[in-house]
Amino acid sequence: MRKIFYIILCIAGLSSCEKVWVEDLQEKAYDTIRGEYEIESATWEGPDPIDLNGDGVSSFDYLKEWDAIISGSPAWSNVGNTKGRLGIPYTVDDNADWGGWVNIARRTLEYRFEIKAVIENGESHLEFILPDDIEAEFEHSGYGKISLRTNVTCTVKTGEYESKEITGPVLIKYYRSEYRISN
Repeated sequence: MRKIFYIILCIAGLSSCEKVWVEDLQEKAYDTIRGEYEIESATWEGPDPIDLNGDGVSSFDYLKEWDAIISGSPAWSNVGNTKGRLGIPYTVDDNADWGGWVNIARRTLEYRFEIKAVIENGESHLEFILPDDIEAEFEHSGYGKISLRTNVTCTVKTGEYESKEITGPVLIKYYRSEYRISN
């Protein structure tokens, strides 16, 4: 009778132990990053402020300058389980090819990366495979927060019929605006 009691006690003890499921740990890691993202802030880190929108007022607030430009495309970003795309805003002169008046327009360069959920010692974390062709500092900091520091080449207006390209570092901070499960 005592043996049966010990066997039941051992079985109860074993069944109460929580088993670590790889899929659950992967989902927990992916939950920290996947979804639709918007730019929270973008700061020009060059030595002098810039005037992207051509209003005559220079600023280090890159996002405010970029958002003030009427023509062009909006920035968008999304992250799934295995890959992500972050939009890097920049400007071009739409009329540069034909020599007309300067028309600064918004554009977005895609920064693509791959994601892998790694399980170690019963815990999960994400590893990022970043592109080699764009020099950048990437950081996933917190739940639904990403920052990217990279050099951006923009076109600025220097006269009614003249523009020039400038390149400098920009720190872009993204926040998750919508949680979405996708690959």
